[in-house]
Amino acid sequence: MNSFTRIWNKKPLRVIILIALVLRLIAVIFSKGYIVHDDHFNVIETAQAWVDGTNYENWLPDEDGNKIAQPKGISFTYVGIHYLLFKAFESIGIMNATSKMLIIRLLHALFSLLVVNYAYRITHFVSNKDLARYVGLLIATFWILPFVSVHNMAEFFAVPFLMLAIWFMVRPQYRDKPKKWAFFAGLVLGTAFSIWFYIFIFVIGYFFVLIYKKRWPSLFFSFLGFFITAALFQGIIDYQIWGKPFIEFTTFIKNLEIPFTKPRHTIFSMYTVLLLLVLIPPISIFWLVGWIRSYKKNLLLFLPAFLMFLFFSFSIQQHERFIMAVFPFIVISGVIGWNRYLTKSVFWNNHPGLYRSMVIVFCVINFSLILPVTTMYSKRSQVESMLYLQKQKSHTEQILIEDSNRKSVKSMPLFYMEKWVNMYKLPKYKEYEELQITQRSNWEYVITTPRYFQADSAQIPDYVLFVGKKRLDERVQRLQPFLPELQYKKTIKAGILDRFLYKLNPKRNVNRNVYIYKVEKN
Repeated sequence: MNSFTRIWNKKPLRVIILIALVLRLIAVIFSKGYIVHDDHFNVIETAQAWVDGTNYENWLPDEDGNKIAQPKGISFTYVGIHYLLFKAFESIGIMNATSKMLIIRLLHALFSLLVVNYAYRITHFVSNKDLARYVGLLIATFWILPFVSVHNMAEFFAVPFLMLAIWFMVRPQYRDKPKKWAFFAGLVLGTAFSIWFYIFIFVIGYFFVLIYKKRWPSLFFSFLGFFITAALFQGIIDYQIWGKPFIEFTTFIKNLEIPFTKPRHTIFSMYTVLLLLVLIPPISIFWLVGWIRSYKKNLLLFLPAFLMFLFFSFSIQQHERFIMAVFPFIVISGVIGWNRYLTKSVFWNNHPGLYRSMVIVFCVINFSLILPVTTMYSKRSQVESMLYLQKQKSHTEQILIEDSNRKSVKSMPLFYMEKWVNMYKLPKYKEYEELQITQRSNWEYVITTPRYFQADSAQIPDYVLFVGKKRLDERVQRLQPFLPELQYKKTIKAGILDRFLYKLNPKRNVNRNVYIYKVEKN
């Protein structure tokens, strides 16, 4: 115990990094699956398709000059990293999908330790060592961060670069060579932007701070560094692929839904409420107050993150995960700002027990959540369904996803099947409505009625995957006249937290059981 105390006092960052590493390694092993549908399909499915010499969603033009292919408004950088990794894996004989994703989660976990490292260092310099230890431990052990750190979220993968840029600008060496460190800050900001385009809002906030403080040389060299990496990752690569530099970013801007330009379907307060809940009340209230108050002394930490928060709050389409790009900055500034107020507050100095009890409540809730969330197998039913079919892939060429309880059908991750097969999707339908088939990608087709399979040219699926238990027997009976005999094979249950999230919000979280039936063609 004495040796631990000695190490903690002398080298607290090492202890904090070790704790963070252990939690993230647990997530690497147990937190399989993927968090968000788009992040998996735009990254993992796309990268593997390129490795296999095909094109998942007509993103890349082929050798014959595919006219269907067009920019999607998504940077090639993050998916390109995965493409190179998958290429490397297969070159050394790692072909299994689960093994690939285990290594991917491990690499993300190790890279995310930089967030913990720079959170400690920035806080240490801006505030003091005691608060740096507090913030470092908080980022290392906060209930949602180990889980988020190991998964494919471009918005969080960009965070270490953002924190490194801020560290370059606040570290003591900046005062001696401001142009040098401003240039390096610009380089890493350009890299972060190339990973996730929404970072341009953070970059605008960063430049606003330099303008406000009249740091003109730093502004110039930061912009120079930013332009170099942006030109390298967006200009040159886009020119090589599309013949036009920066076309993916310009497509992103064209598709960007600017606040106030369309009717809103969400509320401004969503992100505020989200932060209050995620940061665990009542402590979360204090930290958000501290975050707002921090603008006076830590403008560089505050303004870029606040601009992103403001933009997302007024956005027409709001995605909860977007806040993760600035979440560590909110925690750092919030803790620093609140503790500055706390030390001067007469009320809290006269009621230390009250505040201590709130901290205890926070710790109890945080550590009650961290293990189940860190080990959460997200999208379990989708992934395990494909792993089941992977064992039958030599006899499988077509599959049908039946989700007639809904107006749209989520795709299944063919990456885990390790084979590209035709995937027919059947949403809510009437047997005798007009027959239409819409191709959504090279492998996905949406049909309006199962009568499609009665056509002479139709390809009969080898398996039918019924999503959700609601009206299951009725749905099987409705489909039976249009296909050969259906034989039940297996039920793939959704994960515990997937089922919980579905009950909370069944419209947004479509994480349900999958019932696999084999089509007996003979």
